[in-house]
Amino acid sequence: MDVTQIDLTRIMPHRRPMLLVEKIESISPTGGRVRAANPEDGLFAGKDGFLLPPALIEMVAQAYAACDGAKRFLEGTLPKDGGGFLVNVRDFHFLTPVRAGQEIRVDVTVKDRFLDTRIVEGTVWAGGKKAAEGQVYVFVWENTPPQENK
Repeated sequence: MDVTQIDLTRIMPHRRPMLLVEKIESISPTGGRVRAANPEDGLFAGKDGFLLPPALIEMVAQAYAACDGAKRFLEGTLPKDGGGFLVNVRDFHFLTPVRAGQEIRVDVTVKDRFLDTRIVEGTVWAGGKKAAEGQVYVFVWENTPPQENK
């Protein structure tokens, strides 16, 4: 199966309008590239016509989730009840404003792992120019969600 044809709703819990990944373009053993959704009337579009900066952070986290999920789906190792969430943002730099509706691509690479946390470097490209870059930490569980302390 071609990675670009994977139904994102089969590998990610997000749904529109929170699903910011539109299509997986490529995957590698440590990351990949996605095209991100950026509609002019989207949830993260500001009144000034620009995308709100937290959307770029979320795009990086979702890009990692999509690429990792696609890789596992193709390998047949995607957990039935796995999941994850963004736990930290580090050294994230917003280089240029992104206009709502502009074409966005996100590159991600896993740089390190600590227990169940992936340290992911991401670069957001808007209109072919680097718009943001930084690290996100994504906690990932396999099959059993973390339990709340009682």
